[in-house]
Amino acid sequence: MKKILIIEDDLIDQMAITRMLKKQNLEYQYTIAKSIKAAKMELTQTSFDLVITDHNLADGTTFDLLDDLKNTSFILISGNEVSSTINSVKSKLGAIACYTKDLDMNYLEELPKVIKQFFKQKIVIPKQQKNQSILENVEVKHKEFIPTQNTQNVFISLKNAHKIFDGKKQEIKESIELFIFHKPREMENLYNYLNKEDCQNVQKTTHLMKSGFRIFEMKAQFELAEFIEKSAGLNEKMCSCEKVINAFKQLSIDTKIAIEKLQKEIPLL
Repeated sequence: MKKILIIEDDLIDQMAITRMLKKQNLEYQYTIAKSIKAAKMELTQTSFDLVITDHNLADGTTFDLLDDLKNTSFILISGNEVSSTINSVKSKLGAIACYTKDLDMNYLEELPKVIKQFFKQKIVIPKQQKNQSILENVEVKHKEFIPTQNTQNVFISLKNAHKIFDGKKQEIKESIELFIFHKPREMENLYNYLNKEDCQNVQKTTHLMKSGFRIFEMKAQFELAEFIEKSAGLNEKMCSCEKVINAFKQLSIDTKIAIEKLQKEIPLL
């Protein structure tokens, strides 16, 4: 049986990837590594036929797996990193395919096709992927954020969740519960990192937060998190600038509203 290692530190994304692969009846053995450290251990102990890895994890990036992946075929999934970063990963590691975690989660539908093609033909996948055009340099938009408590700004849809989990109510409910449990803690961590002007952890935290907003199609909140993430990556001063602080305040308000809305959805499932 073919062995696939999935390197992903976000629980919702783990659920989404494994569910979509199993839905396609791809009878492979899946192992999940939740960190770079865990991935290194798995790659040392086991010979995998294919690796599916997120680029940016809490304890490092795929650049930290240069030696570990040099003899293993892998698919790179990014959270909208800039194109120069993606190109660097491709040139140094030789990813057979690259995808971004787009808001519509189309990358999850493309993954099984690429995996099937890879194992069937055992050839390098063509460089140009359907989803690859999204891998563009995302510029930080310096727009004004004036925090307001407007519930209409928080749009939530369960369409992606139904698609990923094939309409299974228990799994959709579980994804909602994960959001409700983790988001307040992530917001608290983000608040503390901003106060300390710890831009590196601000980036990591907002990067992780985006998956929850993505699965429930919360575009405005996804963009707020991405704005903070990209701003923090520019320089240390951006962590304390007014635009970033206001974006955080709005994201905090919106997250509380989203949790209240999702709590009302659970009894209806």
